[in-house]
Amino acid sequence: MPLYLQLKSQLLHALTSGAIAAGDQLPTVRELAVHLAINPNTVNRAYAELEWDGVLATRRGRGTFVASSARPADFAAQAARLHDIVKRALTEAGAFGFGPAELVEAIELLGRGE
Repeated sequence: MPLYLQLKSQLLHALTSGAIAAGDQLPTVRELAVHLAINPNTVNRAYAELEWDGVLATRRGRGTFVASSARPADFAAQAARLHDIVKRALTEAGAFGFGPAELVEAIELLGRGE
């Protein structure tokens, strides 16, 4: 699984577990990248996707915050649906002789529009 998706998943888990809550400010892209020893572009992509999903809100000059409309129950349900989708995809890919690595590669290619 790409690193930005792992980070996105970890942030959603932090929200559903109560480690972070609506209105909380997140570390800057640079701070989190340094803390996790990853490329800032990875953090930026995870933050951007979460903002697109309505989980985060970026306020220019102030930072990135958990959106006030973010509801943990919604994310838990979404995570469960995603888990089911991935499980089905793995099962179907396996029926054709493809393993998890090939499935991840195919998803990454599709994500890049290839």
